[in-house]
Amino acid sequence: MRKLFAKIFLVLILLAACDVLGGAVLDWLLDHSPDGRYYKTRYSLQMCKEDVVVIGSSRGEINYVSQIIEDSLGMSCWNAGRGGQGTPFFKAMEEGILSRYTPKVVILNIDDNDLELPPNYDHAGVLRPFYNSCPQIRPIIDKTSKFEWLLMKSRLYAYNSSFYYLIRPYFMRGMDGKTSDKGWKPRLDQMAVDIRGPVEPEPPKVNLNKESVALFDSIIHKFRERGTKVFLVVSPNFGRTVSNSSAIEYLRKTSRENDIPLFVYSNDTSFITKPEFFVDPDHLNVEGAQLFTKHLVGQIKPYTFANDQLSDQHEKVSKVY
Repeated sequence: MRKLFAKIFLVLILLAACDVLGGAVLDWLLDHSPDGRYYKTRYSLQMCKEDVVVIGSSRGEINYVSQIIEDSLGMSCWNAGRGGQGTPFFKAMEEGILSRYTPKVVILNIDDNDLELPPNYDHAGVLRPFYNSCPQIRPIIDKTSKFEWLLMKSRLYAYNSSFYYLIRPYFMRGMDGKTSDKGWKPRLDQMAVDIRGPVEPEPPKVNLNKESVALFDSIIHKFRERGTKVFLVVSPNFGRTVSNSSAIEYLRKTSRENDIPLFVYSNDTSFITKPEFFVDPDHLNVEGAQLFTKHLVGQIKPYTFANDQLSDQHEKVSKVY
């Protein structure tokens, strides 16, 4: 029995050593990644200090051109969007960012049904590699499973299913956008222009999900408490109009009650009827993203400059007195 226990103990020691060593290698690859998904996530959580931050799912990542926002507003911009994500990821981004600094502006892209679906904490599991280095996101990660806090003792587990995206940038650069794109992920393809047809009618309403609404509210309130100007945006989808979903109605209510500008493009026929602006029904291509961003910034600019003018006036009054 002693020999058996000794062997078991030795195996456990070897497994622990492999976990520590393997985790150290993966941590090094993460910290030195030249670009890609994990470079972007690390920069968003732990390094970005831009004036304007875009937060959203794949529509946020693909539809908002950082350079256009910078050139139009005269402020630095970083796009922290990530495909396949929702309110848990948005909340984690907020926690990581606000633990370091307060951005002047946050553009929050909310899909027309985001608040109707339950929070997908599993998708937010892509943030596991940052569990130790960014403790502010631990409450989000811990909700992915009952024993997540225990499983996260393993560094290899933290990188579970992430190996491909972690290693890919070392062999194929720019697959998720160049670093010079500042978080924007351009899509070059174009849908067939011969698929025009009648716009799909308004879909039936679905009840709001209380947990998603609570997460959304907490994101809005925390940014505003820190003095960040928040803009809410619903991106367009090709061939489908959505103007009165439960989520959009709640966004309108939030906009009115909190004086938060809201821009709904999901019923804008200048976009949703133009296949040449889309790479697929849910995402704009480069041309569409550029036009969309220019149009959006044109609506945002009066709000940002109004704040600047008020600040300047206040400064002048202060100097006089």
